[in-house]
Amino acid sequence: MDKLFVYGSLMPNNKNFFILKNILGCWQKAFTFGFVRKIKLEKDIEYDAIISDSKGKKINGYLLTSYILKNIWKKIDYFEGQHYFRTKTDVYLKNKKKTEAHIYCLQIPKVKLKRHFV
Repeated sequence: MDKLFVYGSLMPNNKNFFILKNILGCWQKAFTFGFVRKIKLEKDIEYDAIISDSKGKKINGYLLTSYILKNIWKKIDYFEGQHYFRTKTDVYLKNKKKTEAHIYCLQIPKVKLKRHFV
């Protein structure tokens, strides 16, 4: 069973939820830790992008658990594009139970990473 933590426009009832809305599975409120950055991918439209970090701030979202995810990772990767990469992170459910899930994080070139975070 695969798990995906979503935040921002992929969450239920948000702009890009159409990508996930027909996937059979279980949706649960959840949170992870990191830093949210705004990136502009379209004219005058900003999107949230997470930099995952266990010492970061609490970020609320949803956890999708589904057998179908394993068949559509490439489709979601393509949709997320070059600005995001899929990785795994710790996610916490409402009852504080920890699980591991995939998450799409901000893709930061190493040169920029050194300038912004050193």
